[in-house]
Amino acid sequence: DKVDSGEMGILQNNEQEEDCDPLQQMDAENIEASYVFQDARRKLRLVLSEAELPSVPSPGVEGELISLLTVMLAQAINQQDRTTAAQLRETLRCLSQFDQEGCNKLVRSLREEYRRRSPYIAYLVRSRQGLLVSLATLERLSGRMETEQRMCSKFLISVCVRLFLERREEELQQLKAQFSGTNLMDEKTELVVQFLNRLWNSLEQEPMLAATNDQQRSEARKAVERAIFSEVYMAALYPNQEADASRDVVLQQHIARLAEVVTPNHRDLKIPRRYQYECPWPAAQAELRRMAAFKMPADKVHCISRVSSIIMNLLSLAGDKSVPAADDFVPVLVFVIIKANPPSLLSTVQLVDNFYRDRLCGEECYWWMQFVGAVEFIKTMDYVRQ
Repeated sequence: DKVDSGEMGILQNNEQEEDCDPLQQMDAENIEASYVFQDARRKLRLVLSEAELPSVPSPGVEGELISLLTVMLAQAINQQDRTTAAQLRETLRCLSQFDQEGCNKLVRSLREEYRRRSPYIAYLVRSRQGLLVSLATLERLSGRMETEQRMCSKFLISVCVRLFLERREEELQQLKAQFSGTNLMDEKTELVVQFLNRLWNSLEQEPMLAATNDQQRSEARKAVERAIFSEVYMAALYPNQEADASRDVVLQQHIARLAEVVTPNHRDLKIPRRYQYECPWPAAQAELRRMAAFKMPADKVHCISRVSSIIMNLLSLAGDKSVPAADDFVPVLVFVIIKANPPSLLSTVQLVDNFYRDRLCGEECYWWMQFVGAVEFIKTMDYVRQ
């Protein structure tokens, strides 16, 4: 094909422009106004904004800036961050077009730009802090609303369960009579289990609870179980009546005498000194005293789990970086039980063992076994003041 002289001239001029070095197009007296300088500054700002160092190197030494970018490139390569590595390579290529004075002007330009932007940056920081405060407030309000929703749901379910049980008042009275008339504990346990299963099956067909979800149905079953145990609680807690009550009184008197002499440094406890500053652990004692208010065995086990969690949290708070172990937890639990001295300890252990043993699992099983072991250990302690 033939190409006229005009087109050939345009092609030659384009080739000369492509082969031209960008530095040759910069005015040495006004290098900041060139596109190459602006492009290098933009790329340098981008990569330095992701640097982990607290400040930009001093502008007087070109090698420090190159060294910083080289170190960042090595880190990106080691972390296989190909995007950052590509950006750093391009930035180093752009900087290689400048001499020391050009690099110094780049850094000074960045610092001046940062100085001009500092009021806006401060405004953005204040705005972000305000948004974070608003977000935290909204989260707290949302948490309160969710708590109130759960409480309302529980109350509504309890009302539905009460109406459900009112229609079965005769069956409840029959259960109480049969439970009181049965002597063997295995028969009493089987009687309660069968009655609960029958009520739970009827509860699934209850029209009032037709629109409930799984969590609400589980709460309804717990409400039914609480209602049943509130009816037979005294007979279940003291199956042998006066004998069981007298046994609990003897243990309570024994613990009361121990409370007068036991200290964290007692020879049977020897609580480490680093854990003694929170003594006598009043929050755990207060929670343990609440156990007598619960009538359902599951609620008593959950109460012990809360007591154990409180103790572990306080030990973790006192232990700084160390994690408290079982050898640290058990002596504190024994001390808390002695000082709180809750009533009917042995009968409570027997109640849970008879009616909730097969459902114990996981963390609550571990804490309950620790509690039972602590009660057994207290029975063997003497009154020596050491």
